Amino acid sequence: MELWDDALNEIYGVLKTQLSTSEMDALRTKQRAWIKYRNNTAESEAAEFGNGTMADLAYVSTTASLTKERCYELVNIYMK
Repeated sequence: MELWDDALNEIYGVLKTQLSTSEMDALRTKQRAWIKYRNNTAESEAAEFGNGTMADLAYVSTTASLTKERCYELVNIYMK
């Protein structure tokens, strides 16, 4: 998951230099909503396994997968 978090932060940093202030403000708002969505989705996936070791795996797997998707999404939308 750390690999995709690092990639997401790098992409976000590049976008800060390329987007206008208003575009960056809009992206920042969308990004905050996406982080809540990612975390809530991961928690929901993990909850299906109760307190077992699979819960941790489900949480990490879901956050990594969603973060990877977000990286590609940001590149495809903003880095044309």
